[in-house]
Amino acid sequence: MLRYDISRKLIMNRYLLLLLGLLPATGVLAQTQELSLFGKPFSFELPSGWKLAASENRADMVSAEFVPAQENLNQWGGLICVQSFKLSDDSPAAEVFLDGLAMQYQGSCEGEVSYEKLGDVDTDGHPGFHAILGCSRMPNQHVSMEESRLFFSTPEGEVGYYRVVSRPGQLVLMHKSMRGDVFAGQNIPLTPANHSEFIASVLPLRLN
Repeated sequence: MLRYDISRKLIMNRYLLLLLGLLPATGVLAQTQELSLFGKPFSFELPSGWKLAASENRADMVSAEFVPAQENLNQWGGLICVQSFKLSDDSPAAEVFLDGLAMQYQGSCEGEVSYEKLGDVDTDGHPGFHAILGCSRMPNQHVSMEESRLFFSTPEGEVGYYRVVSRPGQLVLMHKSMRGDVFAGQNIPLTPANHSEFIASVLPLRLN
């Protein structure tokens, strides 16, 4: 029991350090990052020392992914992702969209999935919904972005803050996530109690 308690404390300490590392540092200025989502502006504060890692522009979807300067999309500890989807007449509401995303996420998770709904949220005058979504043990297997080959690494715990915003003609999804040691489901490091501090470094979001 003592060994388990020490191991759990080490895991949570590492996550606490990671969480603090992803928070805005005193005296360190963020830079405003502006994207064009189907011709409509969207901007947020990109933390100092982060970079654009990948972007995609399709007829029905626009996306951009950012990571700390020393990391890449093969293996990251922090990730900010913005995606915009064109709306059709039968497009889901923001909460329903997040519910569907959580179901897809569960299909990728090898451990316990946590999906904590935070409720309705207003973003620069636009309605939306936000939540915390995490996986206690997420495999890291994908095609390497740099070498176009399969990439494998040790599974990690993953958790993020997700916000979906409805605006005329599109849904905007933004999430900020972190990865670290595999954790027990009941020890998820991002919670309703600390999510505001975690997401503060990218606020405010501007859509007008």
